Amino acid sequence: VLNWIMDELKLINLDEVDKIILNMLQENARISFKEIAEKAKVSEATIHVRVKRLLNKGVIKGFKAIIDPKQVGKGTTAFVLIKADQRAFANAINKIKRIDSVYEVHDVTGSYYAILKVRVKDTEELASLIDKIGSIEGVTATETAVVLRSLKEELTIKL
Repeated sequence: VLNWIMDELKLINLDEVDKIILNMLQENARISFKEIAEKAKVSEATIHVRVKRLLNKGVIKGFKAIIDPKQVGKGTTAFVLIKADQRAFANAINKIKRIDSVYEVHDVTGSYYAILKVRVKDTEELASLIDKIGSIEGVTATETAVVLRSLKEELTIKL
């Protein structure tokens, strides 16, 4: 536990150039280093070195295309709250994390052990997914909230 706490405290100090880099890459990951360098008033080589450092330190986790789930047949989103047998929780979560339709798994405080964000084709597929999750050894109950509309879904971190 102490090692985990120490790792969490090893936050990287971000200066203004780092913040410019991160903000611009979050807005458009395909932006050229030249454009970033012009905005930050540094050389392209500096941007290259900084991006490499931010990647190595784990500040930048990767670069991905953002896809509209509805356009690819995943038009139903839901949040599934999980109650579990404490002794079997870790094993249950490991099984849940491997399910393709589960996009986020959060270990939380309160009366639930975890909250999942799932994306499926429709409510029929959602029902099958909930049955599958509920049948995992260690899961004692689920509660599901189907998303009717997404009013805000922020993918960037404000710096």
